[in-house]
Amino acid sequence: MEVTVTIPDSLFERVDSLACQQDKSHSAVVVQALQYLVDSSHKVVQTGTIRPSWLSWSDEEITRSLNEFAAEHDTTVDPGSASAQTRALQDKWEWD
Repeated sequence: MEVTVTIPDSLFERVDSLACQQDKSHSAVVVQALQYLVDSSHKVVQTGTIRPSWLSWSDEEITRSLNEFAAEHDTTVDPGSASAQTRALQDKWEWD
């Protein structure tokens, strides 16, 4: 179904930025946001509290979501951070 809505310019700019980052259309980003809102609202009705739906995800759902994120984003650690992490772990676990 095609629908026309009016949104503030500042929100559109954020949607545009997110769409570019995720290599998606504006429509895809808006549909994803609306789906999240509707799903979250449904959870509120069921539980009486506001909480993100991902809090009730299974291990498999979390893994799938993290894998999807990693496929869409650069998850490499820069060499400086990797080196600092290695040194910190070595210092912590070295026994005298």
